Amino acid sequence: MGINQLLFILVFIFALLWFGLLVQEKWSYVLLGQPADRSQNRAARWRGVATYVFGQKRLFKDRYSGPMHFTIFWGFLILTIGSVIFLIRGIFPSVGAPQGLVAVVLNVATDVMAVAVFIALAMAAYKRYVIRPKRLVRNFDALAVLILIAIVVLADVAIEAFGLAVSPHAAWAPLGSPIGHWLRGLGPSIDHTGLVVADWVKLLSLMGFLVYLPYSKHFHLFVAPVNIYHRNLDPLGRLPTLDLEDEDAESFGVGQVTDIEWAGLLDAYACVQCGRCTEQCPANYTGKHLSPKQIMVDLRHQLETVGPILQKPASLRTAAERELLEVPMAGGVTPEEDLWACTTCGACVEACPVFDEHVVKIVGMRRHLVLTQGEMPDEAQMFFKNVENAGNPWGLGLDKRQEFAQSMGIKDLSRGDRAEVLYWMGCAATYDDRARKVAQATVELMKQAGVDVGVLGASETCNGESARRMGNEYLFQTLAQQNVQTLNDVGVKTIVTTCPHCFNTLKNEYPVFGGDYEVMHHSEFLSRLVQEGRLVAHNAETTATVTYHDSCYLGRYNNIFDQPRDVLTAVPGLELREMSKSREQSFCCGAGGGRMWMEEKVGKKINQARTEQALATGAEIIATACPFCLTMMRDGVQSLGADNRVTVKDFSEILAENVLPMVP
Repeated sequence: MGINQLLFILVFIFALLWFGLLVQEKWSYVLLGQPADRSQNRAARWRGVATYVFGQKRLFKDRYSGPMHFTIFWGFLILTIGSVIFLIRGIFPSVGAPQGLVAVVLNVATDVMAVAVFIALAMAAYKRYVIRPKRLVRNFDALAVLILIAIVVLADVAIEAFGLAVSPHAAWAPLGSPIGHWLRGLGPSIDHTGLVVADWVKLLSLMGFLVYLPYSKHFHLFVAPVNIYHRNLDPLGRLPTLDLEDEDAESFGVGQVTDIEWAGLLDAYACVQCGRCTEQCPANYTGKHLSPKQIMVDLRHQLETVGPILQKPASLRTAAERELLEVPMAGGVTPEEDLWACTTCGACVEACPVFDEHVVKIVGMRRHLVLTQGEMPDEAQMFFKNVENAGNPWGLGLDKRQEFAQSMGIKDLSRGDRAEVLYWMGCAATYDDRARKVAQATVELMKQAGVDVGVLGASETCNGESARRMGNEYLFQTLAQQNVQTLNDVGVKTIVTTCPHCFNTLKNEYPVFGGDYEVMHHSEFLSRLVQEGRLVAHNAETTATVTYHDSCYLGRYNNIFDQPRDVLTAVPGLELREMSKSREQSFCCGAGGGRMWMEEKVGKKINQARTEQALATGAEIIATACPFCLTMMRDGVQSLGADNRVTVKDFSEILAENVLPMVP
């Protein structure tokens, strides 16, 4: 064994051990998290890996970065084949190089990908350092990885070229052959020396890259596929259920990193720090301090700060270390103002290419603030009090719930009636005069289509959605259990509601508490009635332009995008215009996550920003499918002084106006 081979083996083993120890260390920190079963439905998990890892599906939402990242990723994979061959031959020199057609195919693939990767690296550098988008940080880490990848690729080309210069009869290569032919003129001695130097440049840069990765954000190259495989397959709109019966629990919610599930801690290492989540965040967009990316960065930093301390015996921890362990996640690591600024719209989760779950962590920290520390905004405290005492956010009596069935001439299940379809009113349609008009229009349409419909009347109470997302899991579970018992007692099978927040809770969260029903949003139900010909829109006397605002909890959370649009396009004379941010990338109205009940005090109001996007379409009507959105968009139009030229309506009201006279 020659000295060159020995040194090659020693460098390889040293780097591999170093990398392995770093990975083991990071994994031991992840295992400090709470247990979670992410092994079920393996077929769906592997399909996700194929789609989102190898297909890079989510990255292609960005037409510039998508192809760029796809090229670097696949170039990395293909060039890795050559790197594996390089390492094997370095350790075992007697192993011959690939020959014949295999060698030509490998050389062509390697050279093509080398050129493609260089172009992609140039695009990446241009975007980060010339275009300089706000979401991308310009630091040593990003530059170092770009340089290391470039050096590895250059070394590959140099090894191929010098190899062909030394062995002119080796397999043809698009880049290596012409360069090798030129290098051959320098003489055998220089060619042999050049080959040795190129080998060592590649080895050192490759091993340096391997060792550097666990220290950098580019550790996601290894962790992201694992994270995508172990992603949460539950409905996006279902939050984890907190065990409130645990007698040994000293606190509830996310107080420390160890209160997060291990898969949630894995998110921190999978995070690309690309900033797509923060770029899509409506709170951040309108001047709030909240940054979903920073939450993940801070989580990783905190995990690596307390991880080594937690692995020590308690008796060996210093006073300073014990003090570090007492720093709470909520308020200590992530500022409280950031947690309360979140609308839980899910835009960050939808944008994340590696399926990190920001909202779950934010709500988890809110739970700790509310249930353990008793810290919450005054408006939240008033909301909880009203819901606890009166069963609705306004703190009003049951008379409004009792009046609706009688005024609309429909069944009241609280009085012993039975109906094929239950219309779940929700608090907004019950107590808000404007939202009640939507309920009236919807029920009249159902009646005209011959639907046997009824309401719960005095038996209905708040579903608890806002309470849960504001961190009061105890109040939510109390309401959920009460409502499920009521619904089961009256034998409900099918539920229709005009509120996406009620819809999401009844459909995705109540089954955990024994409430299994067919739950439909009124957009789904009315769209079906239109398709079946049970509702037919008459020709409008005048034409009008309308733009539709996608509710976060209807669209992103439950993938209902087409049904409201189908109803609108079924009305003759309506021209539908899309906003710049629509469907999966719709911009929040600002009311989710309990923000409906709290005042915005920092930056521009989110509803104004969304209203500006709607007004930019030039549409005369802004259509919504959510009582919260209806309120926020109406307020936005009024605050921008556009109420004299633009009206805001629920899509069902537009249909009702063209199917039958509007209900007074």
